[in-house]
Amino acid sequence: MSRLPEHQSQRALIASAVLFFLAGLVVMGWNLSLPLIAYSPGPVSDTVDAISGEGADSCPPAGELIMLTAAGQNVNIFEAVVAAADSSVDVISRQVVRRPDETDEDYRRRNLELMDQSTAVAIGVALGKVDISEHQLSVYITGYAADTPAGEVLAIGDRILELGDRPIAATTDLAEVMEGLAPGDSVPISVDRDGEVLEFDIELAEQAENPDEPMIGIFIRQLPFWVDIDSGIVGGPSAGAMYTIAIIDVPTPGSLTRGHVVAGTGTVDADGNVGNIGAVRQKVVAAEAAGAEFMLVPAGNHAQALTAPRRDLELVPIATIDEALAFFDSLEPVGGD
Repeated sequence: MSRLPEHQSQRALIASAVLFFLAGLVVMGWNLSLPLIAYSPGPVSDTVDAISGEGADSCPPAGELIMLTAAGQNVNIFEAVVAAADSSVDVISRQVVRRPDETDEDYRRRNLELMDQSTAVAIGVALGKVDISEHQLSVYITGYAADTPAGEVLAIGDRILELGDRPIAATTDLAEVMEGLAPGDSVPISVDRDGEVLEFDIELAEQAENPDEPMIGIFIRQLPFWVDIDSGIVGGPSAGAMYTIAIIDVPTPGSLTRGHVVAGTGTVDADGNVGNIGAVRQKVVAAEAAGAEFMLVPAGNHAQALTAPRRDLELVPIATIDEALAFFDSLEPVGGD
């Protein structure tokens, strides 16, 4: 068997070493996550499907109110290059959306908390804009303080019937029952949970700022009916505006969309102002892919949304929920009905 000349053997060894080195770089580059996040269009859903209201007459709307999301993921150098070449994907610095040293679980939990806060605001804003004159107001539990006896047995959505054997018809009734009581005292409470009457004895906790004053440890609100929003695993506050619109639409006769397919995004505050959101370009792409004719966009995001790739989708800038409702009023019914 003949042997390669020495110089050819050296070149082969060098080539093998280079290939081995490059392969190592590829493996290292693939497994090394950059401090970047790539945002792409996320899944969509009909916002009305997430809304339910116990005691509210439901008027299923024609058309659709589409809620939009964006999907964010950490990327390596190769994925970042591919993402940069895709006009529907934006790559941003991780520190823009993450707090220093925030873990994935901390980030997920923070976004779910933001969603909970957003849905609570949406309910309040929406119920301020629908006719509730035919409904009797009741006191509902909308949240509870952590590490209190009440939090162990009461649930969000419970309708309070009695406290201390006194019928509860208004939030002020609870304060009157609490007069003369002290932390550590036990008080009976009766609630309606999904049509079932439940009774508990609740030990009163002490207020953090005033340890001598008792509290049940719940957040309450006087509502005409309970509105529940099933947001699933979606986090963040950017669905607030669409949830507000859907809550208005469900108990209201007729349909806001008038048979059209309308997508939208935006935060909402207690005064009904619509705020900016992230990943608006990806949500434009998701809206058009879902077949939306119109997309409600926070006014502050409008210029950025216009840079997203789209064809027939019409972008409608809104600064308030009232502006969104005015847009719906301007729509011609599909089919001319």
